Amino acid sequence: MIVKNEAEMAPGFIESVRGLWDELLVVDTGSTDNTVELFEAAGAKVVRHAWADDFADARNVSLANATKDWVLVLDADERVSPAFVQEFMARCDDPTVGALTVRMSNPLPYGHRRESWVLRAFRRDDTIHFRHAIHEDCSSDVARMLFKSKTTIERVEAPVEHLGYVRSRAASKEKKQRDLALLQKCLAANPNDFYAHLKVLELARFWRDSVLWREGAQVAIDRLEQAGPEVLRGMPWGGELIALIAEGLFRTNGPAGLLFLDRWEPMVVPGAPFFHRRAQHHEANGNYEEAAKDFSRCLELGELLGDHQLTGVRPRLGLARLALMRSAPLEALEHVDAALEVQPRDPEALVAAAALRLQLEGTGGLNAWVAAHELRHGDSPELSWAVGDAALTLGHVAQSIAPLRRAAGVPPSGPAALRLAQALLADGQLKSAEQLTRSLLSSEPEAGLGVLVFDLLQGQDTALELDLTPETAHAAMKHWVDALVKSKNLEWLTTMRRNAIAVGEVFPWLDDYLRRAG
Repeated sequence: MIVKNEAEMAPGFIESVRGLWDELLVVDTGSTDNTVELFEAAGAKVVRHAWADDFADARNVSLANATKDWVLVLDADERVSPAFVQEFMARCDDPTVGALTVRMSNPLPYGHRRESWVLRAFRRDDTIHFRHAIHEDCSSDVARMLFKSKTTIERVEAPVEHLGYVRSRAASKEKKQRDLALLQKCLAANPNDFYAHLKVLELARFWRDSVLWREGAQVAIDRLEQAGPEVLRGMPWGGELIALIAEGLFRTNGPAGLLFLDRWEPMVVPGAPFFHRRAQHHEANGNYEEAAKDFSRCLELGELLGDHQLTGVRPRLGLARLALMRSAPLEALEHVDAALEVQPRDPEALVAAAALRLQLEGTGGLNAWVAAHELRHGDSPELSWAVGDAALTLGHVAQSIAPLRRAAGVPPSGPAALRLAQALLADGQLKSAEQLTRSLLSSEPEAGLGVLVFDLLQGQDTALELDLTPETAHAAMKHWVDALVKSKNLEWLTTMRRNAIAVGEVFPWLDDYLRRAG
């Protein structure tokens, strides 16, 4: 394993791998905390090696120092269970097995997990080396070893839990800057390294960096155009690269996005990211039958990608939207309920379920569903958010405040607190709404649009610099204006219309939106 300043993660890792190793080999690339001491106290052999901006280099140092029959590659931010230890040891005892893939489980927000099978264990062989400075890989050498030794590659079903890219921890480790620098170095050496292009776009998606996403997508498509459509044929990740390029460049240009996706479909391995992105473009262009086909393709892929969001939740919600467009709310509710069976805490699915039940069954039906959901899956902030958001969206303002307070916590924070502020505004509690909104400015960029609304209502100048894309800013502004409209305060609406001219260049739709609402 490779480590640097992993004192926080080391104790949990050491505890989880108890009974798994005969030799724990650690390559330290420059720790300044007590990482080395922690591993040495656990009995590890620690090799100090200067960091050279190359993960493959450090991995190969570990291979050069290994002495036992099997190599298992783990990182300090990964955890294994007793079931994994037992299953792994049994596989290693089988002389017909030469390598093992493990189920890597990545926790995502709201209880989601993304799972993938990765090669992490193989019989030690001097011909095996890692390649690539980042997202290092030794699969080609392992394949040659398996062929030569006439052994097989098998799976360990018990998962390995990966903690490292939970966003708050990644930020503390400055992984975005580190990974981007390494990827840019790879692309400078080989501009047609499309795996590196994929990882740049995944990095932009993870950090919600729209500028990096757009620029990275343009660079990637330029290289693809030069290399030709055959370059991705058979690549298992090719469809995801194409989907990420389409989202980065054509999010608001459906026809161009469809042309791009259709052109590349014959060259990529079928996958949920590709079909889901194309379904969204079809939906935006009113091609509802084609959208339904692509959402259904995602469902047909089942567990192939280990991504429950794209093979179970998101396509079900897409089919629910299409059902609502056909005025089939009961069918939509069936799709939403199916999505919640896959992931009971998904915020979008919960909001849709709450809104549909409130519309179809009234407050009594909503309350009965909430009670049943809590009984099966427990209470959660996401459920409270869903009830409050649905009630506010459908105009049940007074009914929305209590659940949104529960979702926002004490002190109120996060997007739920922002929605609570909008509910307070809709309820006529101007002072409380403004006070809460201003307290969220440092953590929730969309709060700036709320401050703008409050300043316009009071005839005050606003001096805010908001880190929002135009698309996000317009959507957020409409949420605040909708809350103002729900207040039914004619004086506020008149004042807002009178003063909205000050932001007319930024929000040219605002005056007409207010006029129609009034």
